[in-house]
Amino acid sequence: MDLRQLTTRVDVVTGRFGPTILRWTAALLWLANVNWKVPPDFGRTDGRCRALCRFVEAGADHPVLPGSSWFFDHVVSPHLGQFGWVTLITEATLVVLLVSGRYIRFAAVLGIVQSVGIGLAVANADDEWYWSYLLMVALHLAILVTASTARPQSARAMAAVTAGYGIAVGIARAGAGFDGSGDWKLFSQMNDLPGEWGRGTFPGSIAIGIIFVALGLVGWWAAEHLADRHRRILGFGMVGLGALLLLTYDSDGLFFGLGSRPGNACILAALGLALAVSPPGRIAPGRAPAPTAADA
Repeated sequence: MDLRQLTTRVDVVTGRFGPTILRWTAALLWLANVNWKVPPDFGRTDGRCRALCRFVEAGADHPVLPGSSWFFDHVVSPHLGQFGWVTLITEATLVVLLVSGRYIRFAAVLGIVQSVGIGLAVANADDEWYWSYLLMVALHLAILVTASTARPQSARAMAAVTAGYGIAVGIARAGAGFDGSGDWKLFSQMNDLPGEWGRGTFPGSIAIGIIFVALGLVGWWAAEHLADRHRRILGFGMVGLGALLLLTYDSDGLFFGLGSRPGNACILAALGLALAVSPPGRIAPGRAPAPTAADA
C-alpha cells in the first residue's frame, strides 16, 4: 500500500467515524458533569459551600473579566438556585441532543456558548487549567464543522446505546447492590481518572442497569415495528418522563431512588428523542422526502 492509498483509507475511516467520536466525547463530558449539580441548594448547605456553589465563589474570588466579581457576588450568588437550574437544564439538554444525534448543530453551538461561559467564570481559579475550556470550545466547534458529514444515528443505534449504558451502569455500580444502597466498589479510587469519572458518568445501581437494558430492548423493537405516529408518541412520552425526572431531582436522586441521578433521566430522554425525531436523510417507506428537524 503506497502513501496515497494509506491517506485515502485514513480519510475514509476518519470521515466515517470521526464525527461520531467527537460527538460522543462531548456527550460523555456533559454526562459526567450533570450528576453533581444538585438542586435546590446546588452545594450551599449546612453553612458550607461545595460543588456549584464553590465554583460561583471561585468566579468571584478569581475574576477573568473586569467586573465579573461584582456579577458573581451580587447577581449569581444571591440567586444560586435559579442559576443552578439554568446550568443543570442547559447541560442536560446537551447530553440529550449529543447522545441522541438529533439537532447536532444546535447542540454544538450551545456547547460552545456553555464552554465559553464556564471558562470566563472559573478559568483563573485555583487548580483550574484555562486550556481545558479552550479545548472544550474547540471540541464543539469540530462537531459543528463536521455535522454536515456526520453519519445519521438511527433510533435502533440509540436503543443499542441505551442497553450498553445499562450494562455499564450495572457493572460499575455492582458494589452498590440492587437498590444502590450498598458500598461503592468499582472505581473507588479518589483520583480523577478513572475513579471520579466512573462515579460521575454511570450513576445508579444494578436495578437501574437492568431498567436501561430493558428500555434499550423496547426501543430496538419500537424503532422498526411501531407505526410512525405511535413511535413518536412513545418517544415524546419518554422525553416528557425524562424532563419530569430531571425537574423533580433533589439530594435523594430522582424520585424513584435506586441511586439514580440526572444522567439517567438524560439517557431516557435521548432514547425518546431518537424515536420521536427522524435522523437527517431518513425517509419513511412509501413516503415522499420531507424536511426533517433533526439538524436545525
